[in-house]
Amino acid sequence: MHPSFRLSFVAALVLAACSSNTPDPSPTSPSATKPLAPSLPKDLKAGMKAIEEPWKVLEEGQKQSEGLDLAAMATAADACAFAMHLAYDPYEDKEVPNFAQFAREAEAALQKMAAAARAGRAAAVRELGKSLQEQHCARCHDAVEEARG
Repeated sequence: MHPSFRLSFVAALVLAACSSNTPDPSPTSPSATKPLAPSLPKDLKAGMKAIEEPWKVLEEGQKQSEGLDLAAMATAADACAFAMHLAYDPYEDKEVPNFAQFAREAEAALQKMAAAARAGRAAAVRELGKSLQEQHCARCHDAVEEARG
């Protein structure tokens, strides 16, 4: 699937979720992620802030020993990937070496996790979840810290 089509598809899914007439899930439900509005954040910081809520769902999912809510994991991983795309693409930090590459790789890992969750592959979701923070998030955050001092 062409990347721009995939982004349009995810945006359509998010828009559909925002306009749904179904009641919001209970705030304690693992699938209680707030859909992202398909709009450009005002800056990189705001874009990364949009990841916080769906990231919590991914973290909680990794803590569960059984009964992984794959639908919630897919939704959360898609939301994180979409938020990253809306943030790093227009607000690429050119002072940070490999910033865009790291961000794109993190987005791809999140998309891979979402696809595994949609396919019902809980073991793959768990395995991908183990490496997200360390292999993707941390290295980008570390590169920013190193460039900024």
